[in-house]
Amino acid sequence: MRISLVLLTVGALFVRPVVGFADPSVVEPSATSNDAAAARRWCAPELTTLPAEVCSFVPDQPSTGSRTLIIHLHGVVQPDTTSQWNHQRAAAKAGAAYGFSVIMPRGRKGIGPTGTESWWAWPTKIDTRAKYEKALIAEWMVAKSALEQKAGAPFERTYVFGFSNGAYYATSLAVRGRMDVDGYALFAGGSGAPYHEYEGKKTKNRVPIAVAWGAQDPSHEKQEELVKLLRRMHWPSISLGHAYVGHTMTDVQVAEAVGYLGAAK
Repeated sequence: MRISLVLLTVGALFVRPVVGFADPSVVEPSATSNDAAAARRWCAPELTTLPAEVCSFVPDQPSTGSRTLIIHLHGVVQPDTTSQWNHQRAAAKAGAAYGFSVIMPRGRKGIGPTGTESWWAWPTKIDTRAKYEKALIAEWMVAKSALEQKAGAPFERTYVFGFSNGAYYATSLAVRGRMDVDGYALFAGGSGAPYHEYEGKKTKNRVPIAVAWGAQDPSHEKQEELVKLLRRMHWPSISLGHAYVGHTMTDVQVAEAVGYLGAAK
């Protein structure tokens, strides 16, 4: 059962994070492959591929608490590489740590941010949102249902995690109340753009949002603006700022986000 929560914010935490993973748009992809067959494989070999190239991970030891699913939205991904495996493995690592199942869907090509237009990305603009969003979410729900059918039980809680470009899109989903989920965790992405406030004021289904950002990330001011926007709207949320973190998703921030969202019942 969901209940309303007061807004929680914390200042920058002056601790050094556990190493996470960086967005391949910022650093050189480390997993680029010359093997054409590997480059065509969207999901990392150890993951299960569901319809629509949705990758999935199911933990060997599920959580003893609520059956939980993470829908993980990747950052921009360069075509014809295997750099997306870095994103997927980080998401699977988080799932394994907490006994959560994870699905890792694929965005669309041709809608990326400036300079990466041809890369795999998410529809963060209103026009691309109208074109792709319905089909994307349908793919995620098919994947969720497939895991539920295999397990013989429904998920009791569902979270959306977004990294970088995926976090910008997850912000849009959250403030619009677009999905029936239990919370969002945004890592190294998301902004306090005025249109988010305009859309958020009309949203009644205000589920908790964890905003994880690093002071060393060139775009951290956008995430801090999002924190302020959520505070103005009295949206249940938490700011997970770390002084020594860059454009990355750390184990520490994942733990903080999971702890916050798990308490928001």
